[in-house]
Amino acid sequence: MKLLNAVLLISVMSCLGQQPKPEAVKALTTKVADWQIETFEESGKYRALSAKRLKQKSAKSKYPDLVWNMGALYAGMDHFRGIADQPVKYTDWLKMIGERNAWKLYKRPYHADDHTVGQFYLSLYEQFKDPAMLQPTREQFDWILANPKTGPLSGKNRAGKDRWSWCDALFMAPPVWARLAKVTGEQKYLDFMDQEYHATYDHLWDPEEKLFYRDRKYFTQREENGAKLFWARGNGWVFGGLAFMIPDLPQAWEGRTFYIEMFQQMAESLATCQREDGTWSMGLLGGVEGYPIKEASGTSFFAFGLAWGINNGILDRAIYEPIVFKAWQALTECVTEEGLLGYVQPVGAAPGDSYADKSEVYGVGAFLAAGTEVYKLVGGK
Repeated sequence: MKLLNAVLLISVMSCLGQQPKPEAVKALTTKVADWQIETFEESGKYRALSAKRLKQKSAKSKYPDLVWNMGALYAGMDHFRGIADQPVKYTDWLKMIGERNAWKLYKRPYHADDHTVGQFYLSLYEQFKDPAMLQPTREQFDWILANPKTGPLSGKNRAGKDRWSWCDALFMAPPVWARLAKVTGEQKYLDFMDQEYHATYDHLWDPEEKLFYRDRKYFTQREENGAKLFWARGNGWVFGGLAFMIPDLPQAWEGRTFYIEMFQQMAESLATCQREDGTWSMGLLGGVEGYPIKEASGTSFFAFGLAWGINNGILDRAIYEPIVFKAWQALTECVTEEGLLGYVQPVGAAPGDSYADKSEVYGVGAFLAAGTEVYKLVGGK
């Protein structure tokens, strides 16, 4: 029924989603990538912060290189370099980040956020076969396998952030585990990823709406219109993470179907709640009334995932292409003349405000991934 409703919706609105030219998509994506690299060392000054964070002395300093915020940027930059006119420029920039941090993961051994940078490390390892790019991630994950956390995801004695108890984690860690299995040929990494992913799915997936709660605190929260509260960027983390991860899953692996079907179910749900302006509300079911301000990070992840799904034959082009074109048009309107991607919601765990002249590195990463797949979708080589 949802898919039927989406088709009917698209039939009325498809004329609003004009197909962009591939050269225009690449040019804008390149502008955003170059702006981010040029401003990287002073990136803190472009962020919008909550009142609480503004009280902190270092509130607007640059994030450390290896935190999740940066990891999402690197994942998008790594994806973009595959279509860039000057791929060496972006490859060398990523190598510089890895080398100056000795290819290490961040501080907390179990925490999914601190594994995110492993995505681009392993991508570069696939290309250059430099053991230094692989070994720190492999050693840490081997340690986790030898010392697994087994507490429940909720309730008494729960494992907390040592397991993937919040939906953002499904972007941060699973693609690293899946890629490590791919580049090493060792099934144990894939098995662990699959086990932990299913645990999170069982904990946070809503089978009725086919979306993820951000974490257990949101099971009973509701939008002003009475709908369930599903954070857009939280579901964007999951959806974008699947688009990054599914290509690394073995074609013959029996577990692959679960991830593809979940991706398709999420896409169907997203098709029904895209706004007239081409974006998605920060609370997906809250509508424009609940969220009058547009937001670019969730929209970028959804545009990326939907375009990737079409490009790889997982989603029906006739149904989803107009949705992608509308989303991309909306995103182009969020980019300033200089190349700053605005309207990115600051760090949070729930819907919040966004600002036309403020950005976040993770939003840029999502935008670069979206631009890459939209470029391919419209015939770019």
